[in-house]
Amino acid sequence: MSGAGSPSETGCVASREEMSSCEELAAIFRALGHPARLAIIRQLARQTDACCGEIVSHLPLAQSTVSQHLQVLKDAGLLSCDTRGRNCHYLLNRDKLRQAEQSSNEFWSRLNAVESAGLQADEPFGSNRK
Repeated sequence: MSGAGSPSETGCVASREEMSSCEELAAIFRALGHPARLAIIRQLARQTDACCGEIVSHLPLAQSTVSQHLQVLKDAGLLSCDTRGRNCHYLLNRDKLRQAEQSSNEFWSRLNAVESAGLQADEPFGSNRK
């Protein structure tokens, strides 16, 4: 990898903690980055839980496609699965969704603070220059 565009050259300096937070938020954004997954989240928000077949009945997608999307959401921690006999009932992980909302709000607040504080490109993100 060349030095062009490296964090020190672009002024994108971030602490390990900030990078970790950004990585977690990016994982959530990736999981929510498909319209079908947003539709699944919306559908599950309307009910306590649902099996894959119930979710499929509300979407214009094949069962195998819905299963793949459910797995992505589950891997991101946004859904949990309650196995009942041969069926898996999916539930929203509301704690994880609230955490994602808070992280997203903090990210946008910091971004807006950088703009309003008039920070220079070479200052660390989250710096409170007076």
